Amino acid sequence: MKPKQILPLLLIALIWGSYYVASQQVAKGLSTFPTGIVIRVVTLVLLTVIMGLRGELPLLLKVKGVLPRLLMIGCMGFLLDFTAFIGLQLSPAGSGTALLKCDIIFVSLISMIIYKTRFTKIDWILTLVMLFGVFMVMGVDFRNLQLGNAGSIFFILSALFVSINAFIIKSVQLDKDNPVCDDVVAYYNNIVTMILFIIAATVSGTIGQLADLQTDRYLLMVSLLAGLGQTGIYLVYYYDLRRFPVWIVKVFLLLMPIVSAIETFLIFHEHMVSGQYIGMVIVLAGALGILLEQNRKPAEELASAR
Repeated sequence: MKPKQILPLLLIALIWGSYYVASQQVAKGLSTFPTGIVIRVVTLVLLTVIMGLRGELPLLLKVKGVLPRLLMIGCMGFLLDFTAFIGLQLSPAGSGTALLKCDIIFVSLISMIIYKTRFTKIDWILTLVMLFGVFMVMGVDFRNLQLGNAGSIFFILSALFVSINAFIIKSVQLDKDNPVCDDVVAYYNNIVTMILFIIAATVSGTIGQLADLQTDRYLLMVSLLAGLGQTGIYLVYYYDLRRFPVWIVKVFLLLMPIVSAIETFLIFHEHMVSGQYIGMVIVLAGALGILLEQNRKPAEELASAR
């Protein structure tokens, strides 16, 4: 890979890691469903402005043959958040976030089974090494990592939904009859997810929490930042999915916890232990190894993996 190609892959890890920090702050003032609503309302406004400036709004109606998949992408977006939320209620957050990162395994398996992508032993080893490093960065206690409880099942489901959704998004982007532009995919994803969050917040009786945004300036500020981050995710993540194999994009997203850890350390002065620093070095070394391995592969092999 050339440096110019690597930049958008690094950028999505930076944006997503920053979004995670901002959304965590929002979640401290609002419960899950109102948090989902406010972030996606901000994102809806930003996407509308961006698409308006680009003259893309009329494309929202040109979705013949792909509309069911666009709606499915939005439903998956809600389900991956919803199942993670249930998991957090049933098991510790540390083990849960670790299981969510296992989406790289699902993506690799789907790539092998459906798309016949060929992975070398080095690819697998380096990916697992990076995953182990991510667990260290997140401070996962392997002694208390329980895979048999109900919460773990929901975390694994969330990771599965994330993985499947990436392939559905890519299939819509590269549809043979009606390829859809990235902004249209993002718009449908965002608005469907937002509607489902509104329904869930209404049913759960938590929608009234949105009134806190009128009196809490800090909550409003971090909500706007989280919405900006979500918009950036849609723009850069979809750009990457269109141009790179899904598993490569997911590998670079393993850098996201490093970004989050550094930002929380710098902004909120959260203490970091030696194990986290070691984990960062392991993740970065694994990413470098994967880049070198990809450069070793023939260009036509990489193209077929997309």
